[in-house]
Amino acid sequence: MSTLKKEENQPDLSKTVVIIFSTITGNAYKLAAAAAEAVPDHVGPYNIRYITDEVIEKFDTFVLSYWCNHGTADDDTINLISRMHGKKLIVIGTLGVAVDTAHAKKVCENVIALASEHNTLLGHYLCRGSIDLRRTFARTRIPEGERGHLSMERFEKQKESLGHPNAEELTGAREAVREFLKKA
Repeated sequence: MSTLKKEENQPDLSKTVVIIFSTITGNAYKLAAAAAEAVPDHVGPYNIRYITDEVIEKFDTFVLSYWCNHGTADDDTINLISRMHGKKLIVIGTLGVAVDTAHAKKVCENVIALASEHNTLLGHYLCRGSIDLRRTFARTRIPEGERGHLSMERFEKQKESLGHPNAEELTGAREAVREFLKKA
């Protein structure tokens, strides 16, 4: 009796790009959706919380859309990147302040270092994103000098984030992702 091998038709996923987002306010999803418009052969955008190790193993190239938290990427994005090794990454993010600030420069440095540690970073794009003012207003009630306190002056400055990412920033994300993919 001979044993027949059943050939499995495995799709070639080597050129497929997975688009993943982590968001609280919807900003990073907007960036991920814009990136999807620039990536011809993609799957997603998928919520980061549903990404398994199997997904990481099957694909080589990822677009990760994150939000900034404490001067770097959010915890879910940090966790995902720490599980990736030898992948090609495009990292796009939103920050509640203007991107020409010292804080934004530090965020870029931190995220680039994180994404480059065990992977090939094809590019990083950062733009302004809206802050959830209801969430941050509660921090104005924390007494000055205590951890987490937000002054009314800083709260008023946060209002400048409303409406971001705007159409220009989303176009910038699409163009950046298109250019970064040329390095893949």
